[in-house]
Amino acid sequence: MLYYQIGITLSLVAFVGLVLRNLRVYCKPSSQMPQESPFISICIPARNEEANIKQCVQSILAQVYTNFELLVMDDCSEDATADIVRALAARDGRIRLLKGRPIELGWAGKCHACSQLAGVAQGEYLLFMDADTRAEPALVGSAMALIEQTKADMVSAFPYQVTGTFWERVVLPMLQFLITTLLPIHLVWESPSPAFCAACGQFELFRKESYERIGGHAGVRASFHDGLLLARKVKASGGTLRLFDATELLRCRMYEGGRAVWNGFTRNAYEGLGSFGVLLGMTWALGSLFLAPYIFFMLGLWTHSGWTALCVLQILLMLAIRVIQARRFGHTATIPLLPLAIAALIVIQWGSLFRKGQLQSWKGRSYRPL
Repeated sequence: MLYYQIGITLSLVAFVGLVLRNLRVYCKPSSQMPQESPFISICIPARNEEANIKQCVQSILAQVYTNFELLVMDDCSEDATADIVRALAARDGRIRLLKGRPIELGWAGKCHACSQLAGVAQGEYLLFMDADTRAEPALVGSAMALIEQTKADMVSAFPYQVTGTFWERVVLPMLQFLITTLLPIHLVWESPSPAFCAACGQFELFRKESYERIGGHAGVRASFHDGLLLARKVKASGGTLRLFDATELLRCRMYEGGRAVWNGFTRNAYEGLGSFGVLLGMTWALGSLFLAPYIFFMLGLWTHSGWTALCVLQILLMLAIRVIQARRFGHTATIPLLPLAIAALIVIQWGSLFRKGQLQSWKGRSYRPL
């Protein structure tokens, strides 16, 4: 048992080092505008987004980078989404409101809408954004500067996740936790392997020829995890991927309430992991590194075992990881709830496996996921 505790302690020391390195390379891109200003098609699929679409569109219209068209696809909404966009389009000619076709068999709704948007887009670059995002004025210019400087085929970014309820505050900060704790981020662009990959469907920027080369959203048509799967296809095709921290440039309230958090993440968590073996490995890693130290600490107090001091060190190391990340990404209030957040992640990942293949509902539609 002592050797096990030493191994866990050394592993956590290594992960602290990885987090520190990741935060050096996973950074906000330069605010300097690109030397050239290619034409961009900013594409927003929107279904029943009357509560979000106006603020989203207005934040894009306020961009410092101005050479773009804004395409909004009304994906058969049952609310006032189209009317809101139509009123905005009457005041700004860069906006085009498009009426989506009824969803076809074998497609997920977002992929179906994004594929239609790409089909009419005229830009040299395609930027797909979710309707519940809010962009700061420097966002598009910063992303364009990055893709131009690095010659990447795709650029993606993780926004600041706005939270309002208890389970949102517990679970949503774990998105940045997983990326910066378990993934060597420099390998996202240095390694050609699709295994080293991360992307967020809330912000996907492509060179148009690269998007078309991988088959676009049609190539992942049934997916609820389009950002990650498209990124893997980019790398599998020999292309390059860049990832940047959009904490200060983009905001999103992904889910509202605990039920929405559960339904949303269990739709696609297993698909993102990719296999049962990865699920087992993730469960072991999260459990042994970030849950077991608390259990062994309490056992050590009960049995007066010699490993108790090591367990204290392990707990301090894992909290150090969370504190370092919280200083960068926010959500400091839930640092003490790290064990609960880790347990919730594990339950969500296994819940996603058990929901695999079941009929699921999202935004008034029913799907049978991958």
